[in-house]
Amino acid sequence: MFKPISMFIMISILCSMTITTNHSSSKATETTGTISVVSFDGLGYEDAQRYIGKGIMPNLEKFQQQAAYATDFVTITPSLTAPSHAAMSTGAGPSKTGIVSNHFHSLGEKVKDDQSGFAQTLGATPIWKEARNQGKITATVSFPDSNPENASAATYAVYSGGTLADSKLHNLKFSVVDDERVEQINAGSVKVEEAVISLDIKKSPAKQLYILRTDGKEPKYYISMDRKDMGEEVSPNNWIAVALNLHNFDSAGFYVKLKRSPENNEELQLFQGTVMGGLYRGPGKFAEEIQSEFGFYPAADEIEAFKNGDITREEYEQVGERFSNWVTDVSFYIKENYRPDLLFYYYSVVDNELHEFLLREPAQPGYQLANVLEKEEYVSWAFGQADRAIGRIKNNQNPDDHVLIVSDHGLEPIHTRLSPNKELEKAGLLVKDQEGNIDASKTKAYAEASGTIAHVYVNLKGREKKGIVKEEEYEQVKKEIVSIFKDKTVFTALSQNPKKVAHPILRWLTSKNEKFNKVYMYPSLSVLSSEKQSEVYPYETVWTEDQEGYAALNNNNSGDVFLSAAPGFIMGKDAKIAVEPTQELGSHGGNPERSTLRPILYASGPMIPPGEMSERITMTDIAPSVYELLGLGVPDFVEGKIIWSGR
Repeated sequence: MFKPISMFIMISILCSMTITTNHSSSKATETTGTISVVSFDGLGYEDAQRYIGKGIMPNLEKFQQQAAYATDFVTITPSLTAPSHAAMSTGAGPSKTGIVSNHFHSLGEKVKDDQSGFAQTLGATPIWKEARNQGKITATVSFPDSNPENASAATYAVYSGGTLADSKLHNLKFSVVDDERVEQINAGSVKVEEAVISLDIKKSPAKQLYILRTDGKEPKYYISMDRKDMGEEVSPNNWIAVALNLHNFDSAGFYVKLKRSPENNEELQLFQGTVMGGLYRGPGKFAEEIQSEFGFYPAADEIEAFKNGDITREEYEQVGERFSNWVTDVSFYIKENYRPDLLFYYYSVVDNELHEFLLREPAQPGYQLANVLEKEEYVSWAFGQADRAIGRIKNNQNPDDHVLIVSDHGLEPIHTRLSPNKELEKAGLLVKDQEGNIDASKTKAYAEASGTIAHVYVNLKGREKKGIVKEEEYEQVKKEIVSIFKDKTVFTALSQNPKKVAHPILRWLTSKNEKFNKVYMYPSLSVLSSEKQSEVYPYETVWTEDQEGYAALNNNNSGDVFLSAAPGFIMGKDAKIAVEPTQELGSHGGNPERSTLRPILYASGPMIPPGEMSERITMTDIAPSVYELLGLGVPDFVEGKIIWSGR
């Protein structure tokens, strides 16, 4: 039976607004402090223990000694950021929240029309909205799925408005100027020169940034967005904040840095960071206060600029530290000045770094001594940065506060990229035009990939815009799709028994034992190539709606076929080759039972007994447990259980 468009999501929303039930036999005593739920994206349990053991996370180690900590905590399927955070904040899985991936196809639209799992209103009410409805003060800072422009906003919300312009390294070309700015600078007889760069801002008119330079033995530099004003005096190699006034956002801006050209020290360059918009929403003058105290919403990272060589590693780390500190500062300010009963905030630094630099297995591209050591330094920095934030959170906790430190998933090393759409194209189910774009009038199926999973959508007539598959053909097309991916195999020698070749490097990287501190020699090519080649089924899971596992995903946004990759494989959304070496070294999305993908959960406060929580805990258990701490009834749609009701 084909999947029709239903009213399930609307019914879920209406029910979630009105129906509550108690999941425990007695209602908890209401806490008087703030309950903070702090998410560290990508900080898996195995890695947390690894970097505690290496001495890189002393603050988390101390927090663990004083808090309740989970040793059997799993996220949902798919183990992706948007679905996991939706489950964390609602207590419901993807079938109810509708967040079935980070990106998914919009049913009823043309093939390849997709939407972000971070922008859609949740199909189940998040706890910050439900608690607000029940009279509590709630707040969210940078938390996934907490967009205040959606219907389910917290009382106070700080959220990214998205990237408005990508970063760029500009070569500055100066020319002499003679206008009122020369008098403002009071340059006297010294020449004043100007360079102009143009900013192409998304959905806004282009803007110009003006850089003035005095032509003397010790030149001075000024930056302004107004050609009639000399602007602020700046020094090369210092970061400068540039704010923008854009009517669609509560804040907007970017950071710049004047740099000497590495090829010619006499030439000056300007690195223009990512231009970001910000949404600050709340009663009264909340937006104005946040803008006044903390300025614009900064970019979380500048990874592309670092990889392109536009900024140094030190500068890249400064950007990451600035964002982490900004999130912490804003969250603490809201906690102190607005006294929320519930506060959610989020850090992305670990996830960002592991996606790019998780180099731990011989099968991965670039597995060489110098490369592995360099990448391990990068990753260690990220965990250290997360730990510094945890230290500040721990020190900020008042006696009547509760703090939950949690993550959405861990990450696993990736060696190979798969292209589901290329497989569909080879089978004749997906057709492209001469420009290489998908031809919806001839395409029967299309995959929307994210991380290590993909949803495959049948281009069904009457359901999809310009759909071509007739209802009577639907089951046959679906069977063809299943056959393509169930029968797919690849040959590899490197991913079958990693312990023989990878285990020593992992011991060497993670051990505090002195006998492992000597330089490690990698397995030779002869050792690696002697491994017996084996057939691998890279598409580990191929589900349709008649299979048990699919039920947890079954939603209007779900594909007709769900694919999940085996360990070491990632799905490329627009990859041009069916199977190729990966560029992204770490990812997630697959089976949440894998040890590498297990998240962390630490909880501390007067109503939470400390010590190990060895029982099975799932991501949907977070929300009902917080409802219990708030002294509120748990909504009917919640699937999880209260964690500490039996402790």
